[in-house]
Amino acid sequence: MKTIDIFDDRYEHVGTADKKQAHRDGLWHRTFSALAINPTTRRIVLQKKAAGRYSFDRPDYADITVGGHYEAGESIEQGIREVHEELGLPVTYTDLHPIGLRQTVVTLAPDYIEREFQHWHLLPLDIDLDAIPLADAEVAGLVDLDVDHAIALAEGTRTDAPARYATRTDTGLDHIEGTLTRDDLVPNYLRTDQLYLRTFVAARRYCAGERDHLYW
Repeated sequence: MKTIDIFDDRYEHVGTADKKQAHRDGLWHRTFSALAINPTTRRIVLQKKAAGRYSFDRPDYADITVGGHYEAGESIEQGIREVHEELGLPVTYTDLHPIGLRQTVVTLAPDYIEREFQHWHLLPLDIDLDAIPLADAEVAGLVDLDVDHAIALAEGTRTDAPARYATRTDTGLDHIEGTLTRDDLVPNYLRTDQLYLRTFVAARRYCAGERDHLYW
């Protein structure tokens, strides 16, 4: 079982705990997140989790590209490990563009409370969807779509958008054209601080050449 660092609500380190315990008891901890964006094609990539990934019911939503918990003692930069594990790409932390820290609390189930300091990044990937190895078996697939369409879905001005899917099968990855709907997005990310909208807008600004003070 993974051991993670535990903090108080001022982000001061207070010890370590088992990850399952941290969620059961609602202990503050750190996570790494990255939204992949192709600056050339202006397309973002989202992740589809494999079934049974969570201990509570959660539909097959299109989640943020990469996300995971820092292990105890890891530096912020070592969060790049999550990109290696989930996408199978040999990128370095310097390839990322940090866009800020999100402090959030949400109860997803009676025994699953997220109290997290989330370190957010953009992950520029100037490659096509079919060039991503998708290394982690816990990831069912990927979906990419135009960043403007993604923003429209997040703000509710459209209910669906054309998308491309890379789906894991018994023989490899199956790449197909399809549609992503607003209902495919994580509901909590559409509400409260509008995480999808804010990160998608940051991605569009990155594509437009903005680099300084680019916070979500």
